[in-house]
Amino acid sequence: MFDLRRSDVVLLQAVVDHGSLHAVERDGWMTQSSASRRLVKLERRLRTALVSRGATGTEPTEAGHALLHVGRRLLASIDFAIATTHHGAGAASRLPVVEFAVGSEWAYGLDGHLAGRFPDVVFDIVPDDSHRIWQRFERYAADAALGWETARRPMARRGDVLIRTIAEEPQQIALPSGHPLAEQGILDLRGLTGADWVAVVGGDSGDDQGWALSRLTPVPSVSFTVRSQGAALDLVRRGYGIALVSPSSLGGSPAARGVVLRPLRQKFVRRLRLAVDPLAIPEPLAEDLCASLRRRYVLRTTAHGSVPAVTQQDPDRVTPADPADAGCAVPPPVLLSELHWTSPDRCGGFEPEHLHLLRVIGRTGSLNQAASALLVTQPALTRRIRRLEASCGLPLVHSTARGTSLSATARRLLACTGPAEHRLDALANQLRQSGPAAGGPPAEGAAGPVPSPVRPRKAPR
Repeated sequence: MFDLRRSDVVLLQAVVDHGSLHAVERDGWMTQSSASRRLVKLERRLRTALVSRGATGTEPTEAGHALLHVGRRLLASIDFAIATTHHGAGAASRLPVVEFAVGSEWAYGLDGHLAGRFPDVVFDIVPDDSHRIWQRFERYAADAALGWETARRPMARRGDVLIRTIAEEPQQIALPSGHPLAEQGILDLRGLTGADWVAVVGGDSGDDQGWALSRLTPVPSVSFTVRSQGAALDLVRRGYGIALVSPSSLGGSPAARGVVLRPLRQKFVRRLRLAVDPLAIPEPLAEDLCASLRRRYVLRTTAHGSVPAVTQQDPDRVTPADPADAGCAVPPPVLLSELHWTSPDRCGGFEPEHLHLLRVIGRTGSLNQAASALLVTQPALTRRIRRLEASCGLPLVHSTARGTSLSATARRLLACTGPAEHRLDALANQLRQSGPAAGGPPAEGAAGPVPSPVRPRKAPR
């Protein structure tokens, strides 16, 4: 298992929150020089840069954000298992939790829909604007993301992620039902110069609309400016102008009656995309999730006679997620990624490295054999176990006629933390295989000394 300490997670979190290492020293965790040396050691072991240092401060790299997110999940699962050990729940009763960042227009009712489709998984829905959705996914703060992508606003690009297109949606012109242009089958953008427009600012289609209006000469007049496509459809229905909207907006707007949509010769296409982190969601579950979201999209749009372009797979084919393919069990539903830790916490003495120690004892069934595997003496290992039990206040091992076995508390702790531990190991292997980053620290064992951080001295007077 990759050796990640609580101090490492706190260190990376301080860099994210404050943009420097001064906060770690100010909070009393460690000195700034110790924090800098710890970062260098981490970067050497992972063979990649975790932070970028510049004149304006220090900020995490993509690898640093990934390590922070996975480390927070692991520490949260340890704290959760220790805090709820009196519940005595078995591993079979715990459910996988997936933090799912989705666009605000898709968040309503999505949790109930997914709960019915995937009873063995808990989806923690986080609604937000599409800009921030992809930022959250890019920063490894979400396990999956669902949002719109346009040619002028691409989605976040990360390596080694699973990306699926739910639907491709050409933007269309919304007209009042009695408008003269409503009788035409296809409209040309250049023929709409003299019409009044209802502009939608922000949201998911503002980029396409702004690009469309900028191509008209002279620039058409705008009668109203709104932020939602539902309000734009209501104004179009009342005869205050035309608007560039999405066909799916008709499904959730009562103002759609009395409004007709007509396609444009000039194509403005946006894509509803699903991005999934394979370290958190296995591919079979991701494919089932994609099929379920595609079916939900089709049902929403076809309710008003607007059929979008979907992928070749059958949107009605939804297969329940197989629990065997969903990975190991994790703690019950809780927002693990938003937890923070303080030094007085009784879990503060339990480090992720102690999980490896317990697994070796459980595998060997003897403190003597475990000490030999861990390259320590048996008295030293016994003292370490006793200190660990005293720090967390829980029994971890007990003696039997055949040797030493783990307590029920220790077995539950290992069951709760197994998935997060596997994610950390998978991420560490992935970062090591990617090679040293440009301008990053040298690989472990590389030639050349590592300069230690030295504070500048003042010149003598």
